[in-house]
Parts: sequence; C-alpha cells; structure tokens
Amino acid sequence: MPISLILIVGLFAGCSKNLPVDEEKKLEDYEINKEDSFRRFMPVMYDPSEGKQAELFKIVHISDAHVSSWSNGNNVQNPSNIKEAVRFANDPVVKINAMVATGDHISNHDKTSRETAINFLNIFTDTFYQNNDIPTFTATGNHDINMINPDFATYAISKIELNNLLTSKINYKINSPGAENYYYADLANPRGGTIRIIALDVTDQDNWVYSAQHNAILSQKQIDWLCHTALKKDMTELHSVIVLTHHPLPPDDEESFKKIIYSYYLYNWNMIPDIIEAFRTKQDLIKKYRNKLLVSDSVSVNVSFNNSPGEFICYLGGHLHTYLHYEVKSSSTISSILPKQLMFIANNMSASEKSETTHIERSPTGLQNNTFNLYAIDTKRKIIYVTFFGATSFYYPNVLTFNYL
Repeated sequence: MPISLILIVGLFAGCSKNLPVDEEKKLEDYEINKEDSFRRFMPVMYDPSEGKQAELFKIVHISDAHVSSWSNGNNVQNPSNIKEAVRFANDPVVKINAMVATGDHISNHDKTSRETAINFLNIFTDTFYQNNDIPTFTATGNHDINMINPDFATYAISKIELNNLLTSKINYKINSPGAENYYYADLANPRGGTIRIIALDVTDQDNWVYSAQHNAILSQKQIDWLCHTALKKDMTELHSVIVLTHHPLPPDDEESFKKIIYSYYLYNWNMIPDIIEAFRTKQDLIKKYRNKLLVSDSVSVNVSFNNSPGEFICYLGGHLHTYLHYEVKSSSTISSILPKQLMFIANNMSASEKSETTHIERSPTGLQNNTFNLYAIDTKRKIIYVTFFGATSFYYPNVLTFNYL
C-alpha cells in the first residue's frame, strides 16, 4: 500500500474511532477504493499536451442501485453504496461535471406493493440528492415501474407518479415536454462548447398496455421528440451528445449479440442506433419500426438532419449487471462512414444483485462490494477515458481509452 494511502487510512480511522466497527470498516474501504480511483483517474483529467489549462468533461456513472429491504449495499436502512458514489462525485479533487444513474434504482418482486416501491424510490432520490451539488441525472429502468405482477392497476406506478418520484427531483435545469420522464440538459464543457445529456424513458406508455418489466417501451411521441427536439433544438456545432438508456442497444459483434443480448425493445431495437447514425452522418431517415408483440402497430421515423449541427459521443446504460463496452449495431446503410457508435454499461451497485454471467466478482463487504464507472471525455481529440471505483477496477486495473466520432 502506498505511504500516502496508509496515512490517509490511518488518519481516517483515527477520526472515526467512535463509529461501530462495521461502519468504520466501510469508511476505510471507501478511502482505499477512492485513493485507487484517484491514482488512475487524475492523470486523464486533463489533456496531457495542455496540462491543467485543458480540463476534460468528467462523469460518475452508476446503474442498477436496486434499493430495497433485501439489497446488500443499498438497503433501505442505509443505502451506503449510493452515498459513496455521491461522496466521490462531490470530492473537489476530481472536479466531476455530471453524475448519472441509468435505471433500476430499486428492486422489487411480484409481491412488492405499489406503496413499498414508491417508498424505495423516495429513499433512492433522497439519498442520491442529499449532500450532492453535482448536476445529477436519472433515467428510468424496468424495475422502477413495479410491473412484475400482471395486476398493473394494483401494483404499477404511473408515468405521472414516476415523474414526481424521479424526474422532477433532478437538481439541474432540464428540458422536457411536460410531465414526461425523457428530457435533455445542456452542461458547460470545460473544453469549450456544450455537453447535451439526453435521457430516454424505457417505460413510456400513457396506459398500462404492455409490461415495462419485460419490454423497453419508447412511444411515438418520445421518438418524435428525440428526432425533432432533443437532437435539434438550440443545437450548435459545439454541442456533443451523450444518450442515457437503461437497456443495452445491440452489439455489432454477432457472438456478443447471441450470448448477452436479447430483444428488450418493444419496437425494433435498431431504431435508436438508426436515428443516431442519421444524426452523425447528417442525413435523412424515413422508416417504420414494427411492434414485436402487435404486428399492426409501428413507430414511424421521418427526420432530416441535413443541416443539423452537433456530434455524438456515446450511450451510457445498465441492466446487464456487469461492466461492458462495445460497438453498437445500426441497420443503416450509411454506418460505414464513421466509426461504430460506442456503448458503456455500468456494473450494478448492489452486490446481492450480481449477474451469474458476469466475470466480475462481488462481495457482501469489503473493497469489492460497491462499484461504478468514471469517464473523462476529451471533445477536442475525440477520446473517452474510462476507469472505475471498487469491484470493476480489480478486473480493469488500467485506464481504458476509446476514440469516438
């Protein structure tokens, strides 16, 4: 252990000697993981050719917090892993510009009452925004709507309720068409220009027609808004776009497609990549995307990006309960013009929700209990640096570097 880390842990332990033993150990583990993340993250916080005059745009990305009465790490009694992420994001050393949570903020099962799910969501947002001065954004996940039980009228959370519980509590100005759970927000980029974060709502239906537990639902209204507002309104040549969506989009690699992904999206899941590809290449897209459950239904896209400025950076998502990065597959015939679109999946925060297919081990306590992603984005050199806090860093000990355009 580095001498600096020994001193930090020793000092911290001395200050917390009156805490219960398990809480003191949790705080010591946080300091060790934080110092490890600092060691990797700080060298990529700035353009190395320009030094501290060229600060990059930095994001803390959490996903699948799964707050519940049975969660390990994010139990309703003490959602400590969320608290750690907020504490890290607000540390002045790392100068985080934005914090995002890409869905499944709670856990539930078929007997979780609507009132219980609402309580879990309130605990998530109360914890997420407490002591948090960083611009912070949420996207909906399939568990957040509480639709495992098919008796939707008794159990499910409505769109308006979800808006009141999540979207309306965002601590930064967002642009949304009324009480919807999709929106965009513009943030100043230290490299110059603006980062536009677009959050999609995968539970988007006015009535409880489909189970949002098993389908990613994006309405015609949301797709029209994405095409004609989120990717166009007040957009400039100095805008760079990041899209938040809980469910993963299709990987370009066929083996990965077969092994880890199936069709979550109610309407063809190439729809979003096709729209983004048209935006990146400044072309038209006129196409219908069929409903996989009702063949007579479809969503139509009719948009021209011929004179639309701005560029796309990447997607951020969750759902798979593991860390992944991959290139997204578009059905567009123009996709060869640019490098493939990039998607980054954040590992789940609750160790008790570990996926059986992940290669990343978790533990009920200790250094591999919590984990989240860290990004530093250089919009001038078109580079994304990725590293981690906690469990995932044991499997990716070096900073990952990706080029985008």
